Amino acid sequence: MVLPRVIATDLDGTLLNQSGQVSARNHRALTAAVDAGIKVVIVTARPPRATESFAAMFDCAAVVCGNGAHTQLPGAAEPMVRAIDRDTSGTIVEKLRFALPELGFGVETGTDFYHDADYHLEPWVPREWVSGVLDDTDALLTAATPVTKLIARSNTHPVHLMYEAAVNSVGSLAEATYSGGAGLVEISAAGVNKGSTLAMLCESWGVSREEVVAFGDMPNDRSALTWAGSGYAMSSGHPELLDPALGLRVAPSSFEDGVGRVVEEILDRA
Repeated sequence: MVLPRVIATDLDGTLLNQSGQVSARNHRALTAAVDAGIKVVIVTARPPRATESFAAMFDCAAVVCGNGAHTQLPGAAEPMVRAIDRDTSGTIVEKLRFALPELGFGVETGTDFYHDADYHLEPWVPREWVSGVLDDTDALLTAATPVTKLIARSNTHPVHLMYEAAVNSVGSLAEATYSGGAGLVEISAAGVNKGSTLAMLCESWGVSREEVVAFGDMPNDRSALTWAGSGYAMSSGHPELLDPALGLRVAPSSFEDGVGRVVEEILDRA
């Protein structure tokens, strides 16, 4: 068997265990992959500040954050940013507020996080991560730039209903998804997702999709998993990804070093 040229992995629910850490086995396997000449890419919904410590554990060929909106390449002075423009951001907010009243909004810029007064900050988010709380969404979109990820937050609407409403109301204006947060939908610029950014990177490296292995566990990973030649949904992941009709392979759960075990098998077979 020929080795893949790229291994792309999500973090939460995929590479990270129940304690939110990279296990020794997962670390050994990906380090061995790098030593074998395979490019390892982290592809996450997290912002850079919540990803840097994990990326530093490997010789990453790229670190893709914000569901594909913010990509850092080794040696590059500036990240590759795929943001939502100001006017489109405002239109998206209007459409979502019409479809789902009582939403709060937050914005990731790639370096900072801002939110409006209606946004109920998640308890796990460190308060020092918040660069500003704005009175209303118009002020938010003026202060927070670029909009690498627009986040809609609700304490009352289930996330799957929020997602459906976002897709139906926003349409082709933007890319809506979710990664498990209760009452939280993530919105990127049109066409921006993990899969499209991974495809762009691989094209620049001269790597075909058949030479890519990807791991993920949530709906925001679907684009990367279905684009890659070998997409692995974690057995502990979202039922949508485990539907046989999607045609994905299944890796052991993130609690069982699923990424490491599959990578070990790939290296052993080569």
